[in-house]
Amino acid sequence: MTVRIPAPHRISALRAPLAPRVLHAPRVVLARLAVLATLLASCVCGAGLFATPASAAEAGVNLNTLEPSGIAQVKALGAHWVRVFATWPDLEPSPGVHSDFWFPRYERLFAALPRGTRVIIDFVGTPSWENDSAVPNAPPANPADYAAALHYVAERWAGHVAAYEIWNEEDATAWWAGAPEPAAYTRLLQAAYPAVKSADPAAKVVLGGLTGNDYNFLQGVYQAGGKGYFDAVGVHTDTACDINSPYLVLRDSDERLDPDSFLGYREVHATELANGDDVPIWMTEMSWRTTAAECAEGVFAGLKPEGVSEAQQSTYLSQSYHCLAQNSYVQLGLWFPIIDEGTIDSGLLHSNATHKASYAAMRAYLEHGDRVKGACGDFAGPKIEVAEPTRGERYSGHLWIKVRAVDSQGIERIRLLYDGHLIRNFDPYGEMHRYPRVLFAEIHWSGARHISFGRHLLEILAYDKLRNVSRAYVSIVHLPESSSHHHH
Repeated sequence: MTVRIPAPHRISALRAPLAPRVLHAPRVVLARLAVLATLLASCVCGAGLFATPASAAEAGVNLNTLEPSGIAQVKALGAHWVRVFATWPDLEPSPGVHSDFWFPRYERLFAALPRGTRVIIDFVGTPSWENDSAVPNAPPANPADYAAALHYVAERWAGHVAAYEIWNEEDATAWWAGAPEPAAYTRLLQAAYPAVKSADPAAKVVLGGLTGNDYNFLQGVYQAGGKGYFDAVGVHTDTACDINSPYLVLRDSDERLDPDSFLGYREVHATELANGDDVPIWMTEMSWRTTAAECAEGVFAGLKPEGVSEAQQSTYLSQSYHCLAQNSYVQLGLWFPIIDEGTIDSGLLHSNATHKASYAAMRAYLEHGDRVKGACGDFAGPKIEVAEPTRGERYSGHLWIKVRAVDSQGIERIRLLYDGHLIRNFDPYGEMHRYPRVLFAEIHWSGARHISFGRHLLEILAYDKLRNVSRAYVSIVHLPESSSHHHH
């Protein structure tokens, strides 16, 4: 997204052209429990408010106006998590001078929201007096200046703001001018975290929402020493021209879930665990656009639709919360935004405030929780059947290998290996330009006579169209030709 400095009557966050990626300790446990306890204690269990089970993600919305109309929309919907942007240049237009226009407007918003509403402030932007830059979204020259401004805000709004998100999509040049720098962003986190905690110990600090589920950037933050400087990881799944179901499993060549797929948040969690961390994930932006226009952004410009139908958007909303309910480490899912505005057409409401089908779907989730049945996504690899060789087969000379793989998604490839060495790939797509439900791999392996005598491990890998993989293993014993012979 790109930021638009708020006009005197509203604050907005607009999506800018971002090229979709090519498929490409005790203390921790106690801290997590404290987060969960805080969330549960804050729940107001009245009619029309959140009633999902503890294991499911709480739902909320991104508010794109500070006007009474926005507050009325939140009340009518029944959401009690709200995220808004607050830009540093507006709040502190000159050093030490705090806006007597913007601060009161936010404070009127806090006072007018329904009791129990929890607010997330995304604190973003740098005033030109700090970094001497006219470049939009240039990061602070000195992280301590950002931290000082944030400390003032957190102290003034203590008790009214549940969490502060540190920047927004810092892994994208549209928000962090120049090339994304995990180390530079980590320095900002390291300054911001104690600034918030010293002003309002109850407030949470959220690692700024990553574009998609950018676990590679998160890994960079950990490598730069960022662990311990955030209470939750923010992710954004409302990527440009996304028309895929949240159930769709997309994998990169390394077999990890692609960052731009909805389910990529599972790789974010895996990255946390790999770094000895286990903070919750807050999906601070999620949505699908409702438009029949052609995609005009990134590498898919002119090649696919930009959005989905309103009926599809509603279905995807319910499916996405169903997916989040499968993973208790995802605590929040906030729709972006609540209402269409300008070029943003992913709201629950049209710009004239009439309801889309997704509005009713969100209301149903807020009131009744996840009621979708079945699995979220297909993570099962193909079924592998090995006809030959048999387990422990003793052979000499050539070796017959006969394998069958079956998957309703279609088979992308069968790989045959011995002791980790490739024997052959069977790729039907390259030959037939399709993904058959059944694929046979049969070879009279002449190379078997050239491997060393003794026991070896034959490995069969089968990939489906979604790159889910299954493995099967068969031990074989190579004997000198004078000792024994293969039965063929």
